[in-house]
Amino acid sequence: MRNDKSSARGCALAMAAITLAGIAGTAAAATPTSATNVASARSASTGAADDSASAAASTLVPVSDRSATRVRKIRIKGTQVALRECPRKSCGVAIRVSNATLRAYCQTNRHTSKVSGNKWWTKVTLLSGSDPAWVSNHYVRGAAPKVPHLPSC
Repeated sequence: MRNDKSSARGCALAMAAITLAGIAGTAAAATPTSATNVASARSASTGAADDSASAAASTLVPVSDRSATRVRKIRIKGTQVALRECPRKSCGVAIRVSNATLRAYCQTNRHTSKVSGNKWWTKVTLLSGSDPAWVSNHYVRGAAPKVPHLPSC
């Protein structure tokens, strides 16, 4: 019974290391090397090495690394352009902007609605910081129909 509790404690430590790495936004804290160190510390503290758990812990990597995401600044053309809660005209308006510069993260044409023939929408935030919102690429300067060099969501 003691080994089951120790194994569960070791799994919890490995998950905590990955969670902390995700919160800190660094991939270095959740590299396979640190996961192996967590597994080694677990087996050293319990006095028993579980090869299958150790092998599983050494292959843990972050699910998503947002640091590689390319962020661009985009310019909105027009006045009172709606930034919406989702990429459809039926979604609620989070805020309206006029001739603003925004921070763009990605764009999509999936599950969207067309605005003047353009089905592409861009996920944005205000430069001063805000919750993410969506703007139709129809209102983005230089987007015909997509924003160049901006990844898909």
